[in-house]
Amino acid sequence: MRLLGPFEVLGPDGRTITPGPAKMRTLLVLLCAYAGTSVSTQQLESALWTECRPRTAATALHVYVSRVRKHLESHGAEPVGISTRASGYVLDDGVYDLDHQTLRRLMQRADEAEAAGRVPEAVEILQQATALRRGPALAGFRDVPVLNSVGRQLDEQFLMVYGRKAELELRLDRHARLVPELFAVASEYPTHEHIHQLLMLCLYRTGRTAEALSVYAQLREHLIDAVGLEPGARSQRLQQRILQFDTQLDEADALVL
Repeated sequence: MRLLGPFEVLGPDGRTITPGPAKMRTLLVLLCAYAGTSVSTQQLESALWTECRPRTAATALHVYVSRVRKHLESHGAEPVGISTRASGYVLDDGVYDLDHQTLRRLMQRADEAEAAGRVPEAVEILQQATALRRGPALAGFRDVPVLNSVGRQLDEQFLMVYGRKAELELRLDRHARLVPELFAVASEYPTHEHIHQLLMLCLYRTGRTAEALSVYAQLREHLIDAVGLEPGARSQRLQQRILQFDTQLDEADALVL
């Protein structure tokens, strides 16, 4: 079950078995997002019928759950992973592989490796974690309020993991190889200050001072256009240090801005 991008269900043989009907997909997405936790019938009905809930919603919901189970079973997946509860339904997170839960487990492993002083290993683990992402989380479901909220949380989790990976790579003096991917992430998230700070620092360390200052100018423009605010104190402080050619920015521990 893949949520870190367009929703996709893969069968035992690795082929896509994502349900076709929109309501079956929405139901399965919501159960996956809260895997291991009972999702109430009210929550599920609100997600399936965002505007006008029919009187037969409870019956229809039961039918959709049955169809999802049969769909998974017909493609060789495990149907018993979806259980009925008194208040709703729950997807057993021990039955299916869920990419967002794999991401969290990799984060924990990376934390352990870093705490033990194995920074290169921590970077490799975080690279595995970021590679799980295939685009904005739950793309195609952002018009459903509850799933839009879940998607935003998953995007933030990715940005946190990616930012941590980049910080550790900077400690390993890998600033030059980080520049292309940081440009890509900064372009996708034009108002995310931490990503832009990392990009500015990498550019400065590779002797591209003018480009580093240009990144700050673009960040400032996007923030003013989006929310009417100037960049935060950290971003402003980094810009000033770059303008002053602060040699301490070349040191591995220069991440505290």
